[in-house]
Amino acid sequence: MTDDTPHSPPPVAARAKSVVPLWRRLAVGTVQLGGAVFALFHLYALALSILPAPGTLLMIQRAGQGEKVRQDWVSLDKISPNLVLAVISAEDAKFCAHDGIDWDAIGKAREYNRKHDGTKRRGGSTISQQTAKNVFFWNGGGMVRKAGEAWMTYVIEAVWGKRRIMEVYLNVAEWGDGLFGAEAAAQARFGKSAADLTPLEAARLAAVLPSPNKWSADKPGPYVRKRTGSIQSRMRVVANEGYAACVLGDDFRSNLPKPEPGETPRPPPVLEDLPDAPESGDEGLAAPAEAPVPDENANDALNDLLDSADETFNPAPDPVPDPVPETDPPPEPTPDPPSDESGPTILTPK
Repeated sequence: MTDDTPHSPPPVAARAKSVVPLWRRLAVGTVQLGGAVFALFHLYALALSILPAPGTLLMIQRAGQGEKVRQDWVSLDKISPNLVLAVISAEDAKFCAHDGIDWDAIGKAREYNRKHDGTKRRGGSTISQQTAKNVFFWNGGGMVRKAGEAWMTYVIEAVWGKRRIMEVYLNVAEWGDGLFGAEAAAQARFGKSAADLTPLEAARLAAVLPSPNKWSADKPGPYVRKRTGSIQSRMRVVANEGYAACVLGDDFRSNLPKPEPGETPRPPPVLEDLPDAPESGDEGLAAPAEAPVPDENANDALNDLLDSADETFNPAPDPVPDPVPETDPPPEPTPDPPSDESGPTILTPK
């Protein structure tokens, strides 16, 4: 008897699971990690638009080198406008005009460095770029860091705005000896709050920003004094022309009249060039004061000179002679002759 019942086909052996190559897994993991870091950077930037920056990689580095790091976060309202004018004058005169990166300044810096063949270097980074580097990255070169810095510069320009960028910058900038931020620097260097900085003190703090561990703000050397004078001159232009209005408001906008229709606009003011950085950091330091050694010979000569001057302008009076008597002095009395034991001698007139 034939079995006409259809039979199911024999089960097909399960296919072996394909193995993902190692390079592909590494690539996927790298992309996922990069995406996570990218998202964290942006979330951190968003949080810092309202929260104080807790610290920077440079602060950690200085602490690792044994320095006592000090940072006292203060709002921009508690920082003197003089310091805002000073750092814009010294670091980024076009801060209120550019969108984060000053490509013209970068081109000029490259041309300057090319002409000087590396003997003297000049940077073209803006305050926005320095803030992005200080908050999110580390010191040093490298395309990864520079590309990240450029991107985050545009991010904070869009998310924070100019005023917040300046506030963060002035609270994380390094001023040497483990000092970070304007308040800690003002207290340590001048014994006062950042709100009370004078134009001169603000200019000195701004003058040492390129090399805060080599140059001194409270004991300036020749180069720092020269750079301070140039910054003070630029500060007047920055204030008069409203170059800091995006941070300080309309009170620091130019009050100069605008040209009438058809009138030739006045030429823009020329900012005084800042002096080139010295080849040696010692030029920015003040020479240690030495106590003068007293010179006995010099002291003797000085005393003689003062004595001569005293005699010249205050001559001593002539000695007063003894008074001459008007009459002869009375004769001295004649002593009595000796007497014998019998009694007194009686004198008889002649």
